[in-house]
Order: sequence, then structure tokens, then C-alpha cells
Amino acid sequence: MKWYEEVLDEISASRTYSHGELVSKLKSLKSNMSNSTYHWSISSLVRNGKLLRLGYDSYSLPEDSRKKQYYPDYSNKAIKLIKVIARKYPRVLFTVFETVLMNDFLNHLVAQNTIFLQVEKESSIYVFRFLQEAGYKNVMYNPSKKDFDLYWSKDCIVVTDLISESPVFAADSYLSADFHSITLEKILVDMLSDKLISTTYSIAEFSDVIVQAKSVYLLDKVRMLRYAARRNRRNMLVKYLEG
Repeated sequence: MKWYEEVLDEISASRTYSHGELVSKLKSLKSNMSNSTYHWSISSLVRNGKLLRLGYDSYSLPEDSRKKQYYPDYSNKAIKLIKVIARKYPRVLFTVFETVLMNDFLNHLVAQNTIFLQVEKESSIYVFRFLQEAGYKNVMYNPSKKDFDLYWSKDCIVVTDLISESPVFAADSYLSADFHSITLEKILVDMLSDKLISTTYSIAEFSDVIVQAKSVYLLDKVRMLRYAARRNRRNMLVKYLEG
């Protein structure tokens, strides 16, 4: 794959783009190129049928190559949990990673679900105590790998600290469910870097996970690599993306 073809992963199927917008996205991939190189790259994508020119200063993906925006298909328990926490702590940033979400990409499916409730560090202990007082069973707080293996049970809730600058959905309201829905970029990086999540599936499948995710869904690679750097996995992730 030529470097400029990666811009296709950054393009949404639901809208058109101007030439200037495409140049900006190309610059985010490689900032040291000349303007003529960016213009040539766009022309090359059009010539090879990977990008459609709809008219003056208007481009889109071909109909048969458009990728989808990822939205997590949460379990009912996770949906209820998100609503409860959002109402109790409307200004607290958090997201939910369910291990069954990985089944969209794995060959060996996860049969027993675990709900990871990732909460901004200053508030995570208060959310944990709230869940205990509210009668939630099988709740753990920042467990070690040993304790996680020892006390894990089906559908347990694991409260952990949310890594700063994590990629999360934006929404107009803090009470919107989408605001707390996990992004695909975060799922993939957490699968590779989180000491607990990485034990819930076979890491040998991760290369296939990346291939499947890239072929079906839009991926913001710049955003994903920035987060991977926060988790000290950038170089490792680059190898998977280029493999």
C-alpha cells in the first residue's frame, strides 16, 4: 500500500470532501511533503478508482468501497450501567470496554463477558464505592492481574482508571449514551496494551483483528497512534498496521 492510500481509512462514507480537506488529511499522515505531492496523490487516487471526483472541489469514496463508522453493540447490562453512572456523575468522563465486543474481530469467540468501566482517575474510586453501595455484585477496583484471575466471575465489573487523552466519542450532552461509548481505536489499543484485557483473548489473533477492523470500519490512525504512544505501544501497533 502506498502511503497516501492510508487517507482512505480516514474518510467517512457519509459525506463529501473538498480538495483542501483531503490535503489536510494527507498532511496528517506525512507532513514533510510538498504541496504538489499532495495534489498528485489525490489525482492518483482518482485515476485508480479509489476516490471519486463528484464535481468541482468535491470528492467521495466509491460506493462499493465505503467503510462504516464503528459503534459498539453493548449488552443490556452495560447499557444500564452507562445510564446509571452518567446520571449519578454527569460531569465525569468514563467509557466501557466489554470483552464480548472483541467477538466482531476474533476467530475464537469470548464466551464469558467482563465489563471494564474506565473512569477518569480522580473519580474512579467514588464510582467504585457507589456501585458497591448500589448493590452491584462482583465489582473489582484496579485489580492486579493475579487478583483479576483469582476473583474474576462472569459479567463482573472491573473499575479502572481511564488513561488521559483516551479517544472517546464527542457528544452535545454528557447524558448522551454515545458520549461514553468506546471508540474502535481505543478498543484496538487496549487489546494490545491493557494488562487485564490482553489476558481475555489470544494475542496471536491480534494481527487478524487489525486486518478485519481496517477492512470493515473507518479508523483514525493518527488518533489511534497518539493513544498507543500514551500506552507505550506505538511502535508495536505500527508493525501490526503495516504488516
